[in-house]
Amino acid sequence: MKAAFHTLGCKTNHYETDAIAQRFAQAGFERVAFDDVADVYIINTCTVTGEADRKSRQMLRRAKRQAPHAVVVAMGCHAQLSNAKDYADIVIGTQGKARALELVQDYLGLAGQANPAQLAAPAEVAGDIPQEDLFEELGIVDQQSECRAHIKIEDGCNSFCSYCAIPLARGRIRSREERAILAEAQALAAAGYREIVLTGIHVCSYGQERGEGSHAVVALAAQLAQIRGIERIRLGSLEPLSITPAFIELARTNPKLCPHFHLSLQSGSDSVLKRMNRRYTTSQFRAVAESLRAAFPGASLTTDVIVGFPGETEAEFAESLQFCEEIGFARVHVFRYSPRQGTSAASLPGQVTASVSAQRSKAMQDLAEKMAVAFHLSQMGCEQSVLVETLTEQGAAEGYTAAYVPVRIEPAAGLEPGQLVTVHPVRADGQFLYCTGANPA
Repeated sequence: MKAAFHTLGCKTNHYETDAIAQRFAQAGFERVAFDDVADVYIINTCTVTGEADRKSRQMLRRAKRQAPHAVVVAMGCHAQLSNAKDYADIVIGTQGKARALELVQDYLGLAGQANPAQLAAPAEVAGDIPQEDLFEELGIVDQQSECRAHIKIEDGCNSFCSYCAIPLARGRIRSREERAILAEAQALAAAGYREIVLTGIHVCSYGQERGEGSHAVVALAAQLAQIRGIERIRLGSLEPLSITPAFIELARTNPKLCPHFHLSLQSGSDSVLKRMNRRYTTSQFRAVAESLRAAFPGASLTTDVIVGFPGETEAEFAESLQFCEEIGFARVHVFRYSPRQGTSAASLPGQVTASVSAQRSKAMQDLAEKMAVAFHLSQMGCEQSVLVETLTEQGAAEGYTAAYVPVRIEPAAGLEPGQLVTVHPVRADGQFLYCTGANPA
């Protein structure tokens, strides 16, 4: 039988999809492209924005149109919070993903060799909003869709920022057992992966419910650095106040830790941050950025910014724009605010119009492009280590440096995805650092 998968949203979702796809492959399913006709379609959905909700519904409907008799499974955050039964045969949500294969097999009636085209069972729903205290273990995922392997180390979030529905969908913080993480890393190294990304919904909260501090994630990274074959360890999105002196001290002693820190800013205006229920000020954020740069000269700082938050004035947006320029981010992911049902921000006064949000988004993206060019130019003159990820039809190779700078290597003769190579930059723009002279790292 054939199974197709599609993922929307964050790296955690992509990791979970890879875990489920691996289980289906082990059970004898053939994985096919989502555009192909399949017996089973599994869509891992997202609800972080209104656009993510729309795309989630769109992909569920598309699967039904492609193969009306196929089993369509909705997983993830959109499926958890919305009425996905209208578009899917099985709804799993954010908990119970480990049962996806079992639920599909039961639905298909494989034991009785039922013909999928003859099935007419009603929709099944598995999983309520997570109340569990334990991390849902998906096993070792050593067949991943990217050259950089991800390891999910925690789930859930306790922050309840006023704009965010993810804690409503994912529940409270639940950390994975250390032994399971280390076992997965060993398996990934044996499978040939050279870079590991520690991912989760709120990575800095790893171990928090066990009484551990925010530096627990870098203590974990230190253990991963001992695994032979792992050359790079990258941290997922970090909260600014989690970057303590203990965090930095432990991080800087790990030679395999990538000098790339994704610090979630969301706004460069203190008044907007307060309405967002973010628990830091711009001065605190600036201090963290300066501390990281002092400990990691040339470090890449990337971030997320929301524009058009309720009540955001022109002056507040100007503050946000100026602050981002002062920090000098290497990359900025820009999001237009969209109200999420069940969040306190959805009922705030002063909802910003779509046209104003669009204007502010373009202004922030223009600044992001300018800062990316500046950071890429700062990498010129320095030999770079690059993990090759893709080969283009034009004969180039593309990948990322340890500082998460996108690189294009020409020519790419002899290069393969998954290789670590050293290269020499020859020019840069906002998209790539262009390099030549690839040699094994």
